Amino acid sequence: MRTYKVELRHAPSKNKLNASRGNRMPPLTARLESDETAIVWAREQLIGLCRRKHGHHYQYVEASIFELYPLGTPGQDDNRRLGRWVINPDGLNWRPKAA
Repeated sequence: MRTYKVELRHAPSKNKLNASRGNRMPPLTARLESDETAIVWAREQLIGLCRRKHGHHYQYVEASIFELYPLGTPGQDDNRRLGRWVINPDGLNWRPKAA
């Protein structure tokens, strides 16, 4: 089993995402079997957030997915980014990490 983290953020637009304060929800973690399972889990978390929250500040919402590595793993960062789910006026989109 691997440990995954989802970071949820929201803003009126993609351009304002990094400039907005207080737009980051507490991170969620789960122990899951695979990357594919984590991607589905993150999608469910993002959709759940959008069902509960509405308004101008939720026009652009993203869920970034990371695999967390065990402490002391040699030669690696603390985590590996898989990609992110985005909900915007165009709908729900998966954006994998750039190669």
